[in-house]
Amino acid sequence: MAPSASLSSIKALLPASGSLLLVRPNEVGVTKDDIVAVQSIFKPEHDVTIQLDSLLDSKTYDNDVIVYGAFGVNPAVDFEVTQRVMKPGSMVIILDSSANASLSVDFLINGFIEPKTLSDTITTARLTPHSLGAATTVTPAAAPKVWKLAGGADDLDDLIDPDELLTEEDKTVPDKKTYTCGPKSEKKKACKNCSCGFAEELAGAPPPAVKSACGSCYLGDAFRCASCPYLGMPAFKPGESVKLAL
Repeated sequence: MAPSASLSSIKALLPASGSLLLVRPNEVGVTKDDIVAVQSIFKPEHDVTIQLDSLLDSKTYDNDVIVYGAFGVNPAVDFEVTQRVMKPGSMVIILDSSANASLSVDFLINGFIEPKTLSDTITTARLTPHSLGAATTVTPAAAPKVWKLAGGADDLDDLIDPDELLTEEDKTVPDKKTYTCGPKSEKKKACKNCSCGFAEELAGAPPPAVKSACGSCYLGDAFRCASCPYLGMPAFKPGESVKLAL
């Protein structure tokens, strides 16, 4: 079978020199004259190798360009085999009039780069510059400092040391001797002029009755006057004696 009419149009896409690998489908037979006709298109700048489709996976190739569809038949391209047998960075050219519109997407899905649809019958792409299965070590970037102050070290002068908020008096343990009356006092007895009700509590007597001026003391602070003796105490029932747990 004579070579494809589109074959001569791809010469302008090739590097200035190098070698081509033309993939021939198994069902396509070629004569010696066909091979000479193909070579005459690219020589002397480019060497041409022709390989059967079924034998493509039998070895690796050092060619710069691989061409599918060079013999007038829409090719069945095996993208995985192409990546495996061609050297990194090789150019791939497909001459296909049936599925040309979707070939660029197929190239991307299969890991090729720089897909280009140049005409109704010509689509090109490249293998990645690294070999199939290549690995490299990725060094992660240093984590940013989350708590870094925008103004730098000078801003630290404006910060307050929490220890400086406490005075020496605050750090002193309270002395029970300072309590002369009540359950917190050292002797736990009422003072001579006790007015807090602790003397009556020790004697077992009820605390002195407090006469309400408004009659609303039991309702709570919202209803008490400024001089109410129950100010600050919880609400209680009328006539109930209020006791605080100290």
